[in-house]
Amino acid sequence: QAAAGETFNYDALSSKPESVDLEGYLFPDTYNFYTTATPHDVVDTMLHNFDGKLTPELRQQVKQQGRTIHEAVTLASILEREVQTEQDKRLVADIFWRRRDIGMALQADSTVNYLTGKKTPSISAADKQVDSPYNTYKYPGLPPGPIDNPGLASIRAVADPLQNDYWYFLTTPEGEVVY
Repeated sequence: QAAAGETFNYDALSSKPESVDLEGYLFPDTYNFYTTATPHDVVDTMLHNFDGKLTPELRQQVKQQGRTIHEAVTLASILEREVQTEQDKRLVADIFWRRRDIGMALQADSTVNYLTGKKTPSISAADKQVDSPYNTYKYPGLPPGPIDNPGLASIRAVADPLQNDYWYFLTTPEGEVVY
């Protein structure tokens, strides 16, 4: 929030709506900063890193799917909170893209937890009723913006999903994904 209202000029931000903040675009990594670094310096460094991680090949894969970088980053942020392994991320990316493409609700617990601030493995019936475009049980499609800052594995998964015939999945408390 310290850099709110500031403008950053990176190609990776070109499809980000102005109404959405920089969450999702601040690449999670290890950074070293001098004590004299300003909030602008910190945000700029993280955005520069994100822009570099989003290689021309990844950008092209997203474009070939007919999707924007913002859509890819938003879905990658959901994957980051939903499943752990690269294989599961690629499978679930395909499930979520197909659901989105037919106008089906994503039904991602992570987006509702983002709203409520909870970290529960499964959400309550009351949580599902929260009225927000980030509630992917109530509103089909992607939420307006990312819910997390995704790592490279999640970004790669949405750029190169693993086609499958599944439409639903559950994650056990141990992190195992059942399709």
